[in-house]
Amino acid sequence: MGNTITGFQDLSDVSPLRPNRPPISGQAGLQALFRAEQVDQYRKRVDESPLNRAARLGQDYVPVPFSIDRIVPLADASEPWPSGMVIWMDPTADGGLPHTRPPDIICISKDFPQADLANTLLHERVHVSQRLHPKAWLGLFEDTWQFKPWSGALPADIETRRRINPDLLMVPLFIWKDTWVPLALFKSTVKPKLTETDLVWWDAKSRTLLRSPPPGWLDYFGNIPAGEHPYELIAYLVAANPKQNKAYQAIKPRLATLPTSAV
Repeated sequence: MGNTITGFQDLSDVSPLRPNRPPISGQAGLQALFRAEQVDQYRKRVDESPLNRAARLGQDYVPVPFSIDRIVPLADASEPWPSGMVIWMDPTADGGLPHTRPPDIICISKDFPQADLANTLLHERVHVSQRLHPKAWLGLFEDTWQFKPWSGALPADIETRRRINPDLLMVPLFIWKDTWVPLALFKSTVKPKLTETDLVWWDAKSRTLLRSPPPGWLDYFGNIPAGEHPYELIAYLVAANPKQNKAYQAIKPRLATLPTSAV
């Protein structure tokens, strides 16, 4: 991604975050977010998009100004997911939605429920792996799920309604079976909200928008409302570990082949 990145850690015998990777806040958090912005320009892109800017009005995208001594659990996983650097954020930041920033930052509301923290961290750690090893993930999606990068263009009215997802800024849109491009569009163009989007599919062949899943989607991936990209699909599936999901069972054996060191 053109920036310095850290390597994976051995998490096999660790439950809380290791002492040398504690959550950061205050000034240290601000500096980390400043460096991230220089790489992905996430906040700049939000400001340049009328709907995305409106969906974040009144939010304070800042770390909490004090240290919180709260245990950050790392859910057990068979794959060596990187722990990432946790930043406790203002509860209003990005509508309270956890997300990642480069190179390995995990942003989570300081008020995020402790009971849900382990699974959510596992989800975000998958995104950190995607940031560190994008080429490996791209190959995995194409070989296993028939998902590959899409270089086409969306109509302007659809493009302007896309919710900007910081986890996906550094990767292209993806097309499934050379036909369908999943997207997350704001439900409202008057009062958009980050938590109110529709999962739709752009048919690249007929250049039409599908409001219902394309043939085979639900049977293979299941009903994942935020699955607008294979990066999100796999993060949700890893955290849920569903036994009967066809997409997850197809890709799960391949996850162990992902790189476990810095690139």
